[in-house]
Amino acid sequence: MPASLPLRPTPGRIDSLNTLMNLRHVINRRLRAPVLLALAAAATALPTASAFVFEFGEFKGSFDTTLSVGGLYRLQNPERDYYSISAGGLQRSGNADDGNLNYKRGMASFLVKANHDLQVDHRNGGLFVRGYYFNDFVNSNGTRERTALSKEAQKLVAEGAELLDAYLYFKADVGGMPATLRIGQQVLSWGESTFIPNGINSVNPIDVAKLRLPGSELKEALLPVNMVSGSLSLSDTVTLEAFYLLDWKRTRVDPPGTYFSTNDFVAKGGTKVYLGFGAIADSAGLGAVTRGPDGEPDKQGQYGVNLRWLAEDLNSTEFGFFFMNYHSRLPAISARTPTSAISPALVQSTALGLGTANLVPAMIASGLFNSTTAPVGMQTVVGAALTGVPASALPPTLQPFYPAAAQIASGARTIGFLSSAQTANYLIEFPEDIRLVGASFNTSIKGIALQGELSYRSNQPLQVDDVELLFAALSSINPTYGTNNQLGNFAGQLNTHITGYRRHKVWTGQLTATRVGRGILGAAQSTLLGEVGFVRADLPAKRVLRFDGQGTFVGGEIAYMNGSGSNTAGTLPLSEPSSAFADEFSWGYQLVGRLDYNNVFAGVNVSPLLVFAHDVGGNTPLPLGNFLHGRKTITVGADFTYQNAWAVELRYVNFGGAGRYNLLGDRDYVSATLKYSF
Repeated sequence: MPASLPLRPTPGRIDSLNTLMNLRHVINRRLRAPVLLALAAAATALPTASAFVFEFGEFKGSFDTTLSVGGLYRLQNPERDYYSISAGGLQRSGNADDGNLNYKRGMASFLVKANHDLQVDHRNGGLFVRGYYFNDFVNSNGTRERTALSKEAQKLVAEGAELLDAYLYFKADVGGMPATLRIGQQVLSWGESTFIPNGINSVNPIDVAKLRLPGSELKEALLPVNMVSGSLSLSDTVTLEAFYLLDWKRTRVDPPGTYFSTNDFVAKGGTKVYLGFGAIADSAGLGAVTRGPDGEPDKQGQYGVNLRWLAEDLNSTEFGFFFMNYHSRLPAISARTPTSAISPALVQSTALGLGTANLVPAMIASGLFNSTTAPVGMQTVVGAALTGVPASALPPTLQPFYPAAAQIASGARTIGFLSSAQTANYLIEFPEDIRLVGASFNTSIKGIALQGELSYRSNQPLQVDDVELLFAALSSINPTYGTNNQLGNFAGQLNTHITGYRRHKVWTGQLTATRVGRGILGAAQSTLLGEVGFVRADLPAKRVLRFDGQGTFVGGEIAYMNGSGSNTAGTLPLSEPSSAFADEFSWGYQLVGRLDYNNVFAGVNVSPLLVFAHDVGGNTPLPLGNFLHGRKTITVGADFTYQNAWAVELRYVNFGGAGRYNLLGDRDYVSATLKYSF
């Protein structure tokens, strides 16, 4: 049974103010210098150390290096609510628990990493290159408790290297107006959101797995894309920006089997979806639908334009107006119906084989049959069970064996059904040409930095509940499923594509306030930040079509589930309440508090940190997944910095709320990272 799509591109929310403040600038770049400098000081967990600076003729440059070593420790063993029935748990899916079962209480990561930035300036242009390499000693051999990490997973979380930014930049005057141009692999951040994803800042995809690693930095997680981008200052107060993408990249969700993974089949490395609602083990020879070819979009046709206006008469408020056309970086699940129908010959031969192995010995042992007559009698009673002939129509000597024959017939039909079902495919697709318009502002009022944005997508792809998709695909070989889903009856339609998403109007908005001021509790400085956001999707009523929500592993109507003949083992409900599926409106907020203490001991600065995230109401449709009703995340941490070069980051992260739908609910952890920059 399919599991839900991953929720958000920010894992466990933001657990570092350093990462947080780099997600988006929190103040207008033209605001007064004291406010800007105060925010920058509060945002930087690791001060910038002296880089290696060089000069050769007209070429000037710098080379920055950050070395880090960090570990992540899981605080508890997996809880039964979060893994499948076949593995001894209570979850009605075997497609969301590999990451959970792969790690018991103990070390989940021990990572050594190096990041390098190279910048070379020459006259009115230059070059910027960024890359990193790493090794995780806990995961590097790929061996885990339950399932081995795939090659794709090992490249992302175990050991590897990657070139990130690599672009040329130029500065010039065009008709007396200052202009900039960047060509190459780069990150372009638009909009004003700090926490809330899936808003205006949608130019670049995100590497979710990188954000989860100990000592992670945003520059490793925002995936640069080849593009041409530029800006033109039309006046002192108006700036025009634009981009055209030359490539397409998907968001990298957590690979199957890695610690934070809550999905075993969507990311690269995932190959199967197991049926049976958690009752079929991963090791079973039958009972899975394999992955078909991914539907990647065209690399062309992605572009955007942005006009910024600084309204000096309105308290120097900067307004932004945006338009983008891009292809989805988030995956959607579709299906292809089986290529072959259920084989009557396979069902019959399977039933006779089971009858020979199990029923014939019982018939001989009864004394009513011998080695010659028992096989004949078995064929008669099993044939009757297969064709629906009642026991009363059989000779009296065969009637006692009819219940066993009926079980054999049922098992043979199941094998025939599963054999046909495994010729189906699930498909990962990335819909094209999503249109976005948006507006933003940022300003400062009495020492409080305010920023906000509102974006509208007229054709956002949203994931239909995956159980409805599954039943629709299986209706091609079993008519029962044709009446037990909201997508329609595909009876007899073999090798047919079923689109698993629908396009709808979606609004996303957020408002952020940041206050940097004199310290409290003896601190030199304090930073308080709060952000509230919402998502509104134009969805039909749930009785018409349900859209996917996290952790909805079974269907939304008990009659459908019972009618499907689904396995009823386990104690969790066989159907989901309506409230578990995606809602039209969802919202939540995040709060951050940080104190900075200078020279606490031996020149060491100490900055304690507290982050609280709360999804207050509603479930955002997948694959967006911004909010899950009732979910809470608490992060407590501290940063220690020394001599502008050394830093230690300590974190405790608690995942709570939303019950069994919060698939990270049993994965609290602590982490520690040591960094050195030069």
